[in-house]
Amino acid sequence: MSACSDASQNKGASWKGALNFMHVTKDSMQMTYSVDVMGQKVFLDGYYEITLKNTDEVIFRLAVDELEFGIRDDGVPFCRIWGEVDETSIKSYLYALDCIAL
Repeated sequence: MSACSDASQNKGASWKGALNFMHVTKDSMQMTYSVDVMGQKVFLDGYYEITLKNTDEVIFRLAVDELEFGIRDDGVPFCRIWGEVDETSIKSYLYALDCIAL
């Protein structure tokens, strides 16, 4: 059974909707709206630069180590893309709409 569950485990995510970033520290949580990741795809164990939408300004770097998928009450699929930020041990996440598992 474990081989079947491993084969069906999601290894990545892709989205078509808005992308936002929740930066979590030991003191606060801060949402940065309208961010971007080149290619609108991420994969587990990947390292991604998060930029402000329509700019080249890198605001964070995220090492992806967990994917969480769900459906909002209005039927829109979403995902949270979790990882450590900028070589810290603090977990933060990208929040993407119209997200699908890869």
